[in-house]
Amino acid sequence: MTFMKKQAAMIAICAALLICVATAGCTGSSSSSPTASATANSSSKVATAKATVTPTPTVLATPTVLATPTVLATPTVLATPTVLATPSGSPSPGYTILYFHEIGCPFCANFESTPGYTQLMNTGVVQSVLSTDTSTVQQYGVTGYPTVIVLHNGVVVGTYPYPVDTSAILTQISAG
Repeated sequence: MTFMKKQAAMIAICAALLICVATAGCTGSSSSSPTASATANSSSKVATAKATVTPTPTVLATPTVLATPTVLATPTVLATPTVLATPSGSPSPGYTILYFHEIGCPFCANFESTPGYTQLMNTGVVQSVLSTDTSTVQQYGVTGYPTVIVLHNGVVVGTYPYPVDTSAILTQISAG
């Protein structure tokens, strides 16, 4: 076989392999590559090519399931304290109770579940102040939540950080 015929046979084999690779969808290098074997029959002068393409399986990561977020009620920011309870106790005139708290605070939630908190709210003189009301928080020097501050005629007469002693507050506002 002459050099030109051998070169033409090799080009035909390469073209056949290229078509096989393109048909299989190979677009780049991979761990498995096509294999080719070419045999030339000297008596018939015919070249044959055989290509085998083995696709590499793709392993996808198992999706991770995250916890569903809990949507909390949107807090209302109060510029000035708002009275939350209706009067049912009998505090002496001139008393105001400021209840400083923070949305999502576990200590606030614990205090709000106590009977003492309910008794304070039932006095009718409690004003709720959220931690986002920074001017009022700074005015009274509150550094932790919950904090209860008792005012008499606008003057601070008691500051009760957590744990709040509600019985002392109720005694103070009843005695006058």
